[in-house]
Amino acid sequence: MLICVGWISSAHANDLIAKREIFSDPSGRLDIGQIQRQDFKPVENLLIAGYTPATQWMRIVVAPTSEKNIELRIRPTYLDEVTLYYQDPQRPGTWLSKAAGDRYAYRDRERHNAITHGFVIDGQPVPTVYYLKLRTTSTSLMYVEVLTHTDANLKEMRQHLMMVFYLAIMLWLGVWSANSFIARPDLTMGLFTVYQASHMAYALALFGYLAPFVPQAHPALNDTLTSIIILTTVWISILFHYVQLSAYRPNKTALRALLAMAFSYPVLMYGLFNGHAREALQFNAYIVLTAVPLFLILAMTASKENSPSRKTLRIIYGLHTLSLAITTLPIIGWSSATEWHLNAILGHSMISGLLLYIILQQRSNSMRKESENAKLSLRLAQKELSFERQKRDEMGYFMAMITHELKTPLAVIRLSLDSLGLSGTSKQHIEQSIGDISSMIDRCAQINKLEEQRVQLNYEMCSPDAILHALIGEYACTDRVELSMHITGPFRCDQMMLRLMLRNLLENALKYSPADSPISIRINAQTENDGRSGVAVSFENSVDQPPDLMRIFDKYYREANSSKHTGFGLGLYLSRAVALSLNGSLNASVHHHRIRFILWLPN
Repeated sequence: MLICVGWISSAHANDLIAKREIFSDPSGRLDIGQIQRQDFKPVENLLIAGYTPATQWMRIVVAPTSEKNIELRIRPTYLDEVTLYYQDPQRPGTWLSKAAGDRYAYRDRERHNAITHGFVIDGQPVPTVYYLKLRTTSTSLMYVEVLTHTDANLKEMRQHLMMVFYLAIMLWLGVWSANSFIARPDLTMGLFTVYQASHMAYALALFGYLAPFVPQAHPALNDTLTSIIILTTVWISILFHYVQLSAYRPNKTALRALLAMAFSYPVLMYGLFNGHAREALQFNAYIVLTAVPLFLILAMTASKENSPSRKTLRIIYGLHTLSLAITTLPIIGWSSATEWHLNAILGHSMISGLLLYIILQQRSNSMRKESENAKLSLRLAQKELSFERQKRDEMGYFMAMITHELKTPLAVIRLSLDSLGLSGTSKQHIEQSIGDISSMIDRCAQINKLEEQRVQLNYEMCSPDAILHALIGEYACTDRVELSMHITGPFRCDQMMLRLMLRNLLENALKYSPADSPISIRINAQTENDGRSGVAVSFENSVDQPPDLMRIFDKYYREANSSKHTGFGLGLYLSRAVALSLNGSLNASVHHHRIRFILWLPN
């Protein structure tokens, strides 16, 4: 871009203007006769007055030339009206005038070139004075030059090539972002696509390329469209930067200030369509100027690491801010400028697009890697799920086999034991072993049903104290258990499931408490924190070594010193699973060397 601008500016040496002077008329009422008597101030390059209602005048002295006709070129093309005053060669002392500007139909202009206004004037063998009167609602920024036809055509060709180069880069960035958005919808990428489109429209409007397409009957439409595009481009830019910078969690106050700027858009549009175009455009320029340091503050205060890194973000926004400042200050009239600054908007737009492309490219690569990792994780999870399903099916088949194949031999052993006529301790041990094996088989079968959600609950009136008395008798532990009940009567529950849980908890207490130590069982009415009323059954006993409460309800979990006791580590796991299926709970707590299990069930 810089090469293109330098190439264009190289034609500046052929400019036939020998002297430029300016004068500001605050009243806007002075005519050419009065203007000639005013004191003009010399200016080197551009007329720069910012947004002002005053009429601006420029007096130029064109050097002698042998050319019959020469071209007076005026830029930029968004100026509303520029009137040229020149002396009538037939009547000395009489001034003639002709006008150009973006409020004049393209076909009615003397020079049919989209990127400049201007006039064809006669070449003179002596220095000649001309006056230019500028009245515009846009910023009063005007560059005037006088060239031969050959130099003018060459310069315009270079400017057209510069625009083609600019549009090619911007269009490539826009197509890239659009394809990325279609492939992976993302708000930031979608806004960048709109951002690129608005900046291309902005450049085309500012450089006059809309004029040939405006109906001849409505020439002022060109000026209105240009103003709309200017306001809209700034609004879209603010929204894009807000969304992009928000991901880094910068200073909240600065972020809110940036968002507040976006809300000024409808107000500015209202002013534009209600006779306050200059004020709307001026305020819009101040918004851009405020955004210059604000972008840098937001980048510098970014607190969350993202892709790209905060360091990269700060460097890119530092360059973006510098480019934006160079472009904006001359427009407001706060700094001097040269012809180069007229093309600076293209330079900033393209530099900004390329810098933001770096950010979005790194962000897109990061998102693609995250997506690939997510897909990989999903495939692994699906494989694990398939493996777990296969294991569960195999376990189900194994449980069914155990239930069918072992229950029958156990029944035969129990009948044979009765026929042998054994009695005393030997018979008791054999019956206890048979009971243990049968209990393990029942637990495995119940776990399989619970995990496959095939358990059918049958609610009926249950009495937990009656079930516990029966279990205490079965385990012959009356002398160890202290049972107390503080409820008025039975409650609704599944009889078989309740018995299963109480048996597991009693058996757990008998196994893991010291021999002959007391076991306390209490039955109380209890209301949960969510307001549900129910019944709580607590088992409390001493333990030699407190278990790991984080794992005590895990499937197959057993303490290291529990190898002397039979079991698979399924009792507590099964009991909690059953309690949850009944909309209840089972929790454990340890107090010194005593453990307490509380089974709560709704009534």
